[in-house]
Amino acid sequence: MNFRKISIAVLFLTSTGAVMYAQETKTDSSKSEKKIEGVVIKGTTKKGAESNIIGLQKKSVEVIERVGSVQLEKQGVGDVSVAVTKATGSQKQEGSGQIFIRGLGDRNNSTTINGLQVPSNDPLYKNIDLSIIKTDMIDFIGLEKVYNPRIWGDMSGANVDIVTKVYTGKPYFKVNLGSSVNFNAVQKNNYFLQDGPNYFGTKMLEKPSKNAVLNRGYVFKTSLQNQEISNPINSNLSFDFGTNFKIGEQGKLSIFGYGGFDNSYDYFQGITGGSFDTTTGPNKIYNNSEEFKYTTNSTGLLNVNYKINSNHNINISSNYIHTTEQKLGNYNGYNRDYYDVDVAQERFTTQLRRATYKTNDLLVNQLKGEHKITEPLKISWNLGYNRLDSRRPDRQQNVTILDKVQNYSFFASSNPGANNRYYDRLLENDFVGDIHADYKLGESTKITLGYSGRYKDSDFKATQYNLRVLPVQGTYFVDPNNYDSFFNNTNYQAGGFFDIVTFRGDIKSSSTAFVPQAFTSEIMNNAGYVNVDYKFSEKLTAQVGVRYDNLKQEILYNTTLYPDGGKVNKDYSKILPAFNLKYSVNDKHNLRLAGSKTYTTPLLLEVAPFEYEDIDESSIGNRDAYLADNYNVDLKWEWFPKKNELISLTAFGKYIENPLARIVIASSSNSVSFLNIGDTGRVLGLEAEIRKDIYDSGKTRLYTFVNGTYLNTEQDLDEAKVRRENTKFAVTLNDGVTKDKIQGASEFLANANLGLEQKWGNKNTADLVVSYSYISDNIYAIGTQNKGNLLDKAFSTLDTTLKIKLASGMGFSLSGRNLINPYFTRVQDNKIGEQITRKYKRGAGIGASVSYEF
Repeated sequence: MNFRKISIAVLFLTSTGAVMYAQETKTDSSKSEKKIEGVVIKGTTKKGAESNIIGLQKKSVEVIERVGSVQLEKQGVGDVSVAVTKATGSQKQEGSGQIFIRGLGDRNNSTTINGLQVPSNDPLYKNIDLSIIKTDMIDFIGLEKVYNPRIWGDMSGANVDIVTKVYTGKPYFKVNLGSSVNFNAVQKNNYFLQDGPNYFGTKMLEKPSKNAVLNRGYVFKTSLQNQEISNPINSNLSFDFGTNFKIGEQGKLSIFGYGGFDNSYDYFQGITGGSFDTTTGPNKIYNNSEEFKYTTNSTGLLNVNYKINSNHNINISSNYIHTTEQKLGNYNGYNRDYYDVDVAQERFTTQLRRATYKTNDLLVNQLKGEHKITEPLKISWNLGYNRLDSRRPDRQQNVTILDKVQNYSFFASSNPGANNRYYDRLLENDFVGDIHADYKLGESTKITLGYSGRYKDSDFKATQYNLRVLPVQGTYFVDPNNYDSFFNNTNYQAGGFFDIVTFRGDIKSSSTAFVPQAFTSEIMNNAGYVNVDYKFSEKLTAQVGVRYDNLKQEILYNTTLYPDGGKVNKDYSKILPAFNLKYSVNDKHNLRLAGSKTYTTPLLLEVAPFEYEDIDESSIGNRDAYLADNYNVDLKWEWFPKKNELISLTAFGKYIENPLARIVIASSSNSVSFLNIGDTGRVLGLEAEIRKDIYDSGKTRLYTFVNGTYLNTEQDLDEAKVRRENTKFAVTLNDGVTKDKIQGASEFLANANLGLEQKWGNKNTADLVVSYSYISDNIYAIGTQNKGNLLDKAFSTLDTTLKIKLASGMGFSLSGRNLINPYFTRVQDNKIGEQITRKYKRGAGIGASVSYEF
C-alpha cells in the first residue's frame, strides 16, 4: 500500500488555501530523557495507554489528570465532550458540547489543542464545542485543574488540552464503518427537516443580496415547507493511518492522518419555552412541543513530525472541521406576546414553527519546534493560526393562532418580528504563539522563561427580515403547514399582504434598512512567565512561578439595543503567582499542595450589546461586565497500588472576587444577561478517584474506574452593586436574598465504570464496559424580579460498549447509549413551587460498527 500517495491526498484536503503557522504540541513522549525526578524512561510507549497515563501522573511535579485514548476506545467514547466527563469533577451541559468543571462553566474554563488556544465554533460560547472533536485522532486529553504559569490565566475551573496523535509505531491503515439509531427518531412516523440543506451538510445557503430584495422583493430561494426525511438512521465512516520514513542517518519522518464523516438524527417531544410570573401564571409555555435535529461532522487531520536528530524536532499539523446542525421545532402552547388571552388554551393555541440551520468551518494550523542547544538548554517554540467561519443562514420563524372551535388558524399579531427570516455570520482570525527556554542548573534545578502572544479579530453581522403581516388579526386565515401560500413574491408585489422590514425600517422607505446589526472585536494579549523547578530532596520537589498577562480588547458595535453605535475598551494587567509542591512519601504515595491566582473574563457575546434569540430564552450582552479574580488552592493525596491502579483524594477551594453570573432580566420570556453579581463567591470541594483491578488473572481482567465530586458553593447577591455598575439593566434582585449557590455548580457529580477485558488466542481481545454518570441539581440562571432561579434538575446516563479486536485486523463494536433515558427537566423555582420550563427525553440508542486494520 502506497502511504505516500495517501498522505499527500490528505495534506491537500486539509491544507488547501490555508497558511501553515505554528503551535505548541505538549510532549509527554517516552523518549530517552533525563527527568528532574531522576527517572530515565527508555524506549517508546503509547502515550494514550492507561499505564503510561498513570505513570506520568505519578512522576509529574505538576498536578495533572488525563484521559487516554486506550481507555476512551474501550468505553466507546467518540467525541471529546463525553471523554472529558470521564475525568473527576466534570459534567456536560445538556444540549451542548460545553463542559462544567468543578461546578464552573464555559467562561471559567479554557481549551487548547496541543497547548495553544483555539477559538470557539459558536459565538455563544468561549470554548470550542468539544463534541465536534473526534477521539480517534487524539492521544489523550489533559485536564489541568491546577494552574501553572505556562497557561493563560483566564481560567478558574480547568484548562482542557487536547493532544493530537504523533505516530510512532509500525505503518498501518484502518477503516471504520458504523451505524446507529436513536429510538426517538427512528420511531417517529413522519420525520421532518427544513428545506435547503443536504445530507452531507455541504450545501451553503446564501443570504439574498440587497439589490435583489430591494428590486424584486421576496426572493428567498428556500421554501417554508417542511421536508419529510426517510430512514433517519445515523451513520459514520472514518479512516486513519500512520507511517514512518527514515531520513539520513538520524532523521525520521512520522505521519498520522485521519478523515471521517458522521451524522446524527434526534427527536425530542415535551415542554419548552416556559416563563412564569410569580403570581399570575405563565408568560409563555409551549407544553406540546417537538424538535427534529440533524447534525453532520466532516473532519480531516494531518500531523507530520520530523525528528531531525536526537536534539532537534519539528512538528506541523492541520485540522479542518466542518459541522452543521439543522433543528426544526414545532411549538404549541401559550405566548402572551402573540395572543394574550386564553391562558388555559381552551380555545386558542399559539403555533410557532422555527427552523434553524447552523454551519461551522474551523481550521486549526499548528507548527512547533524543539531544539536541545546544549545539555542544560532547550528551546521550544510554537505558532498557530486558526480560522473560524460560523453561520446561521436562513433561520425561519412563523407564528399563527389556532382556533380550536372554528378549526382554522390566523396570524398571531401585527408584531413584525413574529414571522421572519434571519441570517448571521461570524468570521474570526486567530494568531497564537509561545516560545520558552528550559535551562537546567545541575541535577536539582530547572528554570523556564517564556513569552506567549495572541491576536484575534472577530467580525459579526446579522440581518433579520421581518415579514410584517398587514391584514388585521383574525381576518386572514392561513394553513400552518403551507406558509408559502401566503409568503411569496406574488403576494408581496400585489401589496396588502405583508411588508419586508428590518429592525432599522421598511426596505422600501428606509435608507438604513439593509445595514446589518454588527460588532467587531480585536483582542491583543501579551504575556511573560517564569517557572522554577527545584528538587530539595528525593522526596520533596517544588515548582514556583509567576506570569504577567496584559489583555486588551476593543469592541465596536451597532445593534438594535444601541442603534447609534458605540465602543467598549477593556485593558487589564494581571500578575499571577503559582506554586506546586510534591512530596513523595514512598514509591506508592504522593502528597501535593498547589496554589495560584487566576482570572475570568466575560465572553464576547456576554459583553457585546446584541440580543441573541432562541425558543427558551434570549441572551443579551452587557458592556458593563468585567473580569473576576480567582484565588485557588488544592491539596491532593495519591496512591498507586499497581501499574494500572490509582486511588486519590483531593480537597480544593476557590475564592472569587466580583463573580460573574447569568441572570434572568425583566422580560415576558426568560431573557438573560451577564453581570458581576456580588463582591465575592467561593467554592469548596472534595474529589475522589479510584482506578482499580477487581480481578486480574491470566487473560481475564475485571476493573473499575470510579470518581465523585462534592461541591459547596456560595456567592453574594448585591443589588446596590449591580445597579451601581450596570447602566443598561435596572435589575431588581429577589427580596431578602443576599446569597445563593454559584450558577452552574452541581452539589454532587459521579462517574462509575465497570470493565471486563478478555484475551484469547494470538492477540484477540474483547472489552465490555458499562458506564454510569450522575449530575445533581444546578442553577442555570439566577432569578430576579422575585422570579425563582432556573434550575436544571438531577440527571443521569447509562452507556455500555462491547468491542472485539481480532488478530486478523478485524474489529467489531456494539454500543448502547442513554439506556435509562431519563427526563431532562428545567424548572423555575418560584415561591409557590417548581414550575416546569423545559422537559423532554433525549431517547435511548444502539449502534454497531466494523473496522479493518491493514
